[in-house]
Amino acid sequence: MPPPVATGDIAMELYQLRTFLAIADEGTLTRAAEKLFTSQPAVSAQIKTLEEELGVRLFDRSARGMKLTQEGVLLQEKARRIVDSARDFVFSAEKMRETVSGELVIGLNNRPEVLRIVEVLGELTRDHPELKYDLVNGSSGTLLQALEEGTLSIAFFEGVCGNPRIQWHPLEPVELCIAAPAAWAEELAVPDWKVLETKPWIFVSPACSYFRAIQSICTDQGLQLNQRFRVNEDLTVLNLVAEGLGLTLTARSQIEGLNFQGRVVALPHFSATVNLCVGYLKENETNPAIAAARDAILGIWKTTPADRIPRAPTPGVRMTRPRTRKTR
Repeated sequence: MPPPVATGDIAMELYQLRTFLAIADEGTLTRAAEKLFTSQPAVSAQIKTLEEELGVRLFDRSARGMKLTQEGVLLQEKARRIVDSARDFVFSAEKMRETVSGELVIGLNNRPEVLRIVEVLGELTRDHPELKYDLVNGSSGTLLQALEEGTLSIAFFEGVCGNPRIQWHPLEPVELCIAAPAAWAEELAVPDWKVLETKPWIFVSPACSYFRAIQSICTDQGLQLNQRFRVNEDLTVLNLVAEGLGLTLTARSQIEGLNFQGRVVALPHFSATVNLCVGYLKENETNPAIAAARDAILGIWKTTPADRIPRAPTPGVRMTRPRTRKTR
């Protein structure tokens, strides 16, 4: 952990400033905690401690969330400059080393075996024994946001990235499907969106690429799906499906890899594909540790760093869907 930033009798940790900025950006403790890959109580305690140390109230609290006070607004950009300068300082120092060392913060959006992370870390630890690692889990949208803000070194995500600051490489396609309880398989064997519309649905976090895929379905088919649950963790989602509590959109490999065969079925006549990708900030492309991680990941997927995304962006989701049954 970086040393405290000392000013007079006040000692602040950089993570406190990151927490302050996350709450200011997101407006709620819950979303800030998701963004920082930590718990809501931890975020609440950190900002309370910072306010006590500064002797300044940074936020107005209400049932709708957290809003910056006038003092908080004045301090927001100063805090951002401190956090950005600290990150740039570390990156500059790392570039001066003859060996690849330091810490890599890697964002993971899926299970380790899907991301082949053990292979990646095995190659990196063999070739760069001085590197250290911090692995954090999150949804694709949350990880991309963390990349832009510099809290992650490199991250896996699904879909496409329209952020011009982020360089990204597709690794392999991920097949999506509508997952249903096995007990509903016969009833839903004939594809009909109007029938699916009557069933309860389990949605994932809005920051997940699957959520955007569900939104695309609703827009294209003119549907209003019955959202019964919202969950941000795949295993919990599929357990709810297995217990007959609703439908969801998920990767077919999740059903197969998490041993849900016989309890969860992929509905027929539907397919969707998104790309599994890896990304990092373009400005950090020459950072030795990030370059080493990129090369290891692309090498394992047999992709070269020279491969670039086509200039004309391709859709993030490609789908084959059942037709909506016309009402008579």
